[in-house]
Parts: sequence; structure tokens; C-alpha cells
Amino acid sequence: MKKTLAPGVVGEARHRVVTENLVNFRKPDAPPVLATPWLLYVMETAAYQAIKPHLDEGEASVGTGFHFEHLAPTPAGDTVVAVAKVTAVEGNRVTLELEARDSHEVVARGTHVRAIIDKRRFAQRLKKKVR
Repeated sequence: MKKTLAPGVVGEARHRVVTENLVNFRKPDAPPVLATPWLLYVMETAAYQAIKPHLDEGEASVGTGFHFEHLAPTPAGDTVVAVAKVTAVEGNRVTLELEARDSHEVVARGTHVRAIIDKRRFAQRLKKKVR
């Protein structure tokens, strides 16, 4: 990991909400709003984008912890923009503050922890679990 990965580094992700992202796509009796797992995905992508330019060859980042609140609904057709800001780097652990907005308001806030891993060692570890 490069020394440039430090508090203050920011990443962003944008996602236009489509029908397949709505809660009622799989649950017809639910409201037609952005499903929480999709919102979580957009926020995690922002965190990934913050870290990615600061990785060395052979490294990757993986999520290890998440705490967030889904604060407001977002309909299909709107765009969610998530911003992730690095707040701490401790060893191979990176903590980020997250905020997501649609065109009207903040729809989610939270914190996310990612670990910087060696891809080769990670693949070896995973291989032991795959038969």
C-alpha cells in the first residue's frame, strides 16, 4: 500500500436507480424504492474507488465491517451518489466515512472498514476452501 493512502482521501460512486434495484422487484408487496443491499453496494464501491489508486501491484482491498443507516427512500430514475472519505489507516485496515445522496437529500450515512490484502496469499487461502 502506498503512503498516499491517508486520512482525507476521497472516492465516489454513482448509480442510476433502475427497476431491478427496487425492493418491489423481488417483493411485489413492498414499496418501489431503492433496496438497501443496492445502496450498500454503491457505498462500498465509493470506498473501493477511494482506496484503489493507492494500492501496490498485487494488492486488493476487501470489506471487513460496515455500519450504516438507510435514512430516506430513492425512486427509480433518480441517481445515488456515494462519497467515501478515509478517516484512519492502521496497519492494513482502512476506515472510511460514507454518505450517499439522491437528487433531493442524504439517503444514507455510515462507516466502513476495508483490509488491504495480498491477492496471491488470499487466493491460496481461498483455494483451501474450494474443492
